[in-house]
Amino acid sequence: MNYFKVLFCLILLILVGITGCSSKEEVTSINTVDVKELKDHSGTYVGDNSNVVAIVRALPGGETFKEIDLHNKTPKIIYGTKEGSLSEDEMLKYWFDDKNTLEKNFLYNAIYLIILVPNAQGYSFKVDNQKFSVSRKEMEQFISDNIKTLPDSNKLFDKEKAQQFIDHNKEKINKTVKSAAIREQFFKNVPIVKE
Repeated sequence: MNYFKVLFCLILLILVGITGCSSKEEVTSINTVDVKELKDHSGTYVGDNSNVVAIVRALPGGETFKEIDLHNKTPKIIYGTKEGSLSEDEMLKYWFDDKNTLEKNFLYNAIYLIILVPNAQGYSFKVDNQKFSVSRKEMEQFISDNIKTLPDSNKLFDKEKAQQFIDHNKEKINKTVKSAAIREQFFKNVPIVKE
């Protein structure tokens, strides 16, 4: 009987070890974003560091968020690796996976930041040597042309109005971001550049 207990404990220990070693951190994608968590941060001001950082962490690629600069009312978000997070290879594999993740995430993140941080004047994202910057005006025009007319900034500071806009348009946002033709046109006008 003791032999079976020892054998059972060894098997259990091995299974726990294998499970623990193989459970890599999953990076948030457009399909796994918790929109409810994002909506909780509606009406955030650029100067509210903790809420802006919480939004960035909840958006696709948030687990690879490295640093943010909020000067000049333009969030500049840098993705990369930090101690205790994904390795550089894992981070680069996520962003540059041949499934247009970089383009999709940059566009998706810019759309949600314009809705959730209404006083931002622009948005900048950087991964490795790829950088994307867009003005609020350009994003407003894009959203109005492809999704629905965006309420003005003052109305978006009203949490309820911002949350209603998201609720009524989240599926359209996802479809817009996933459309290769729409992305191609968008990045033709506002390109991703190599630094």
